Amino acid sequence: MYGQITAAGSDILSIAVDLQGPDLPRPFHEKAGAEFTTVVDAGTIVTRTFGVRAIPNGALIDEDGILRYSLYGGFDIRKPATKKLVSDFLSSGEVKLTDETPVQGAVDVASLDHFERGLELYGSGDVKGAAVIWREGMELEPDHWNMRKQLWAIEHPDRFYDGNVDYDWQKVQVEEGH
Repeated sequence: MYGQITAAGSDILSIAVDLQGPDLPRPFHEKAGAEFTTVVDAGTIVTRTFGVRAIPNGALIDEDGILRYSLYGGFDIRKPATKKLVSDFLSSGEVKLTDETPVQGAVDVASLDHFERGLELYGSGDVKGAAVIWREGMELEPDHWNMRKQLWAIEHPDRFYDGNVDYDWQKVQVEEGH
């Protein structure tokens, strides 16, 4: 699938936001047969710089390094509108928005602060303290999916790292307000 959206002179870079480091997301990259580079942000560089609060994300950057389009959370190349947006950009260098093109919502900076504070606690070995801070942050911004999923991943690693991500379990968690 990814090979269908390349063009001469273009590159695709994947950034996994995963506090546990590169060993855990690597199997997903390999399983997808991705032919592009994936790097891992085990900190908050991507989150803070771009306001990322959910995955998957997409950014279209032109040859001059200018950001022409971004969607942080919900960027899915399998969706026809997204695939067309990317294909058009790669062939023409222009972003052609339509009524179906996903757009970005606002970011709650306070929840990003909670995410970073939780990360600091997690990094120092205080997993319980990180969980408390992340839960507070999720109350501020329930759609901060990176924070929610990192919390779930440390509390329920079997739902994330045993070969497949358990999306059905995640849906139940959301429905139950977790």
